[in-house]
Amino acid sequence: MEEHRYRRIFASSPVAQALSDAEGLFVDVNAAYCELVGLSSSELIGRSATVHTHPDDLALHGSVEDLMAAGTAAGKSVKLEVRFVRPNDEIRWVLLTLVPFVGPSNADWTLAAVLDITERKEIEDGVLRASRTDQLTGALNRRGWSDYAVSVVDDHSVDTVVAVLDLDHFKQFNDNFGHAAGDALLRDFVSTARSCIGDNGLLARWGGEEFVITLRNCDRRDALRSLEALAAAIASSGVTFSAGYTLQRLDEGLRNTLDRADALMFQAKRAGRNRMVTDAPH
Repeated sequence: MEEHRYRRIFASSPVAQALSDAEGLFVDVNAAYCELVGLSSSELIGRSATVHTHPDDLALHGSVEDLMAAGTAAGKSVKLEVRFVRPNDEIRWVLLTLVPFVGPSNADWTLAAVLDITERKEIEDGVLRASRTDQLTGALNRRGWSDYAVSVVDDHSVDTVVAVLDLDHFKQFNDNFGHAAGDALLRDFVSTARSCIGDNGLLARWGGEEFVITLRNCDRRDALRSLEALAAAIASSGVTFSAGYTLQRLDEGLRNTLDRADALMFQAKRAGRNRMVTDAPH
């Protein structure tokens, strides 16, 4: 009678729940769980959660047994944030709370309570994006560049070039045409720059009319081509830029490369503006 009552609670609970055996295979799922993952109980029983786990989270799923052992030893439940993929390819972020459950013959089973946190993650991601993005142009800001530059310059990068660009006589442009026109110019510049640097490029607004471009898998010659293409693309606006660009050196931090590119940009300014300056190969 007691078991029947708990079965009814499990089945009718609004909280998505699933019971897995020692092999990690589902032995029971409730209606809320089926609705969350978009699969029927008959499609789930006898299979593992890998059937609906995002490919990028499969490694985390594979560590559940070790996490459960550590949690049991500490007397704590295990909490994980993972992504579920529904049959229509919709991705749902969930918070899994995993607790030990004694199965038949004292087998080590696991009970999972699942909370859909997709909306919360979207809000968090939106706040994070806003903190990393320049509000006017949509380019990365300084924080965004610092956070993302490491992901652009990864172990698969062959060469990395950093360029610092400053729009020439931008204050004069603002004075002549107004701040609204200046804002529009900055937005157009970012849009054009993105198309010129391609997928291997990372663009950040460093402040005012100054920008940083990071180019992965790029040598000086290709970097110069991209900068020249950008200069040609904005020529019709009547605005030019001065740029310094340099290749990241072996065992050098990207911030040091940026500082060198910044110094080269000031050389371009002092040399008369509307030019690109680089340093000698190191």
